[in-house]
Amino acid sequence: MFKQLLFICLTLPGYVGIAQDTASTNSFSAAALHNAVASYHHYIDKQSRLYNGIEYFGYSPKIENIPYFLENTWQRGSIVYDGIAYDTVQMMYDIVKDRVVILHFNNFFRLALFSEKVSKFTLLGHHFIRIERDSLSNSPLVTGFYDQLYTGTTSVLARRSKFIEETVKEVLERKFIEQYQFYLYKGGQYHTIRTKKGLFSLLKDHAREVKQHLKKKKLKFRKDKENTILQAAIYYDSLNN
Repeated sequence: MFKQLLFICLTLPGYVGIAQDTASTNSFSAAALHNAVASYHHYIDKQSRLYNGIEYFGYSPKIENIPYFLENTWQRGSIVYDGIAYDTVQMMYDIVKDRVVILHFNNFFRLALFSEKVSKFTLLGHHFIRIERDSLSNSPLVTGFYDQLYTGTTSVLARRSKFIEETVKEVLERKFIEQYQFYLYKGGQYHTIRTKKGLFSLLKDHAREVKQHLKKKKLKFRKDKENTILQAAIYYDSLNN
């Protein structure tokens, strides 16, 4: 039993130094063993709570484009899962299924985390939060992950999603189509921003100044909806501070 516990502890990251000392002295006090085993159980308990999901199989490689947010390769990110924060996690974000996918510590299996246990995560410089739909309010936000583009008195969220479009020509063609929605927080609630008119309607008390600011930055709603909404909100808040 002693040898088994010792072997397990020595194979964990962070116990390399202990292994080297043990090899040279060939001794391990009872107190040191107790501490090592306690640390082992703490490590395993924490990690097991992260690697808790369902096996992820992905999509057919014949579908054009990618189903993930920005990149289809593993990226280092951070996540709060089941109330515990984890850094430098190898992950991707499937925005077709709205699922966070991580690489298992064995570097072989891909796991789709349980979305209800993910409170927030950061990936590729974007910070995502999970919002649960409030059935008692008129909020346009459905349950899912939202990209926090800007947090101020007037906040901006983006809903990142894709769907599979199928067309039949000589053969069936399938591809992932990007579909982003934007929401602006004002007056105690979120509003869906679909048009330039809708944006300026919400910012009507400073609409003229905001329009001039966007013109100086050469931003046009139709060409760059995301950055236009973002810069409008930031500048609007600066006028009210």
